[in-house]
Amino acid sequence: MDRLIKRFDFIKDGDLAICDARGVAYQRDMGRERVEYGEDYLAKVQAYEGSQIAERVNAGRCELMRRHLPVGARVLDYGAGSGAFMRAAARAGYEMSGFDVIPQTAQWLRESGAFAEDPGGFEALTLWDTIEHIEDPENVLKSVPKGARVFVSVPVFDLLRAVRGSKHYRPGEHLYYWTERGLVDWMAAWGFRLLESSSHEVEAGREGIGAFAFVRDLPDFHDHIGLYQRMHAERFYGSSATELHLADAARVVAAVAPRTILDYGCGRSDLAAHFWRDGRRTLAKFDPAIPEFKTMPEGCFDLVFCCDVLEHIPLASVDRVLGEVKAKGDRVFFTISTKLARARLPDGRNAHVTLLSRSEWKRWVAEVFGAVTELPSKWEHELLLFASPTGREVSP
Repeated sequence: MDRLIKRFDFIKDGDLAICDARGVAYQRDMGRERVEYGEDYLAKVQAYEGSQIAERVNAGRCELMRRHLPVGARVLDYGAGSGAFMRAAARAGYEMSGFDVIPQTAQWLRESGAFAEDPGGFEALTLWDTIEHIEDPENVLKSVPKGARVFVSVPVFDLLRAVRGSKHYRPGEHLYYWTERGLVDWMAAWGFRLLESSSHEVEAGREGIGAFAFVRDLPDFHDHIGLYQRMHAERFYGSSATELHLADAARVVAAVAPRTILDYGCGRSDLAAHFWRDGRRTLAKFDPAIPEFKTMPEGCFDLVFCCDVLEHIPLASVDRVLGEVKAKGDRVFFTISTKLARARLPDGRNAHVTLLSRSEWKRWVAEVFGAVTELPSKWEHELLLFASPTGREVSP
């Protein structure tokens, strides 16, 4: 399933997991009674595509594209179905290709020379009535180029608890259900900014279907590193770890007794220097936004500090950072803020770009490192974790 959505707190509601705070619900067992996308499914699609509603819907979709995409652009229709939208968009002046898992549709697309699977190289991707069917949508979204448009239609809900009473509740077929806010926020986590939400599908006669235009232009991991490079170049920033976490770090160091320590995402902090034991302990620093620390030190370390780092990382890149930390050592002292920061990034956004609950962070870190001990904190918003293969070296 989607690797971001699976991180969210949820409650069980029968076969569904409902993440109320995130505006998304999903089928807990995505392999259960999966619909077969074959000849019978295509026949249902073809029967609908000949209706007056379908004609109005496709006209509205072309109008939505025209407002955000120049005529003549190359577009990949992912989930092409009967090909009705591809034909409508081609008449509107777009250069169309398509993809579908339905074998008959895929064969027709190949025979006509219009088959494509990778969104890379296209100026737009359309996901009409498609994204809710895809178990791992990252496989599609990650290949969309920077600056490309994505057009989506999907059932939207005011209340996720009402999903089961909706005509759009389709176990084995619809794997995800969103509120409008939930969809927009989830797409933003993958780097897509909302351009427009449209009600044209409802106006055409489709109950509860929202249509959306997005552009992939939100900052990714490398963009964030660039923003922090600017911040460090323009002012003295990121030096508070010692005053905030020295006593807690000292407790972990005393328990682990490391010979080597790495401060990952050190900023301007001198936290690690307080544990050098007159030169008998090897210390190292890493921070990709500071020239003198941007090269990752070689080898593994007995203990890694990762203080006030994860909340500064875009949600889609947290796995990357946790993987880098794990590669340098399997005993890690984490401090994570769960509230907005006072600092702002150069582009105006709050510096804490990823805010998760304590339980969400704790589960995520435990999944990567094996065991996690939550340590007491002086602040309600601050989460202190010690991660290790056993979690036994430091007591709560």
